[in-house]
Amino acid sequence: MESIIYKVILNIIFALIVCRFLKSSSFTEGLRNTIERHSKNLTQLVRCPHCLYFWTAAIGAGLISEKLMEFGILLLTGWRGGFHLDKIITRFVTRPPSQKKQDCYACGQRYDRKFLFREGKYFCTYKCWFGYLKNFHQTQKRYNEEENAITTQEVYPVSIENVNPIEAKELLDGGNGYVYIDVRSMPEYEIGHPSGAYNVPIMHRQGGGMIPNPDFVRVVETNFSHETKLLLGCQMGARSMKAAEALAAAGFTNLSNVEGGFGGVRDTNGNLLQAGWAESGLPTEEGRNNGTDYTSLSEK
Repeated sequence: MESIIYKVILNIIFALIVCRFLKSSSFTEGLRNTIERHSKNLTQLVRCPHCLYFWTAAIGAGLISEKLMEFGILLLTGWRGGFHLDKIITRFVTRPPSQKKQDCYACGQRYDRKFLFREGKYFCTYKCWFGYLKNFHQTQKRYNEEENAITTQEVYPVSIENVNPIEAKELLDGGNGYVYIDVRSMPEYEIGHPSGAYNVPIMHRQGGGMIPNPDFVRVVETNFSHETKLLLGCQMGARSMKAAEALAAAGFTNLSNVEGGFGGVRDTNGNLLQAGWAESGLPTEEGRNNGTDYTSLSEK
């Protein structure tokens, strides 16, 4: 905190000195006359103390501290503007390596020279960087097309049964080999989940939103056979139905969607419309359980 205060004070002093030098010094008189002859906008900028101080302080913030400049952008544009500006700047910035040698994310070759830093990854050439973008785009496009095909499909070789949480608990306790898969994100699963439930997210949290998990079907197929009796649950029942449809398309034959999920269905006023697992008073657990959490399942 003290470091930021010192940098702010230093920036104020810098702006005062530079502005006074530009407006009053005999060394910059020729520059001022040239500006007045050729540009009305720059003339107004030099004559207006507020404009001149502002832009001088902005330049000073960038010279003194990258964090100070980010803070200024945040104040001017709000958190959304600051986020997008930072994302654009980060994408096109070339940084020196933190180590003498780095491995290229695309080709895997180790090299000892200046490299490209893009989206948190290191690339040895623009060819590797553009190749990564092309492959990533094609992968995302294929998955999105597949997801759309699944979600718009209306007829499946097997039916997906809907059960409420109490019926799901009875099936689990019946000794018929039923397995509960919680398809919520890992943070949601760790906050609370049905006792003994496995976690395979159909979507991952990223930033303030959710992105599809392209490994969802693969991880389920790796850990369970197509004949396994699966109970699929999420927070309210929407994501678990999509998960059931995706698994049905992949060849799973015993699928049940837990309506109400873990947290239950509520209206816009927060009134409970359909009880979930927690509201039904059924046993729950918190945190990760070795062998049932997504990290353990995805490593198999």
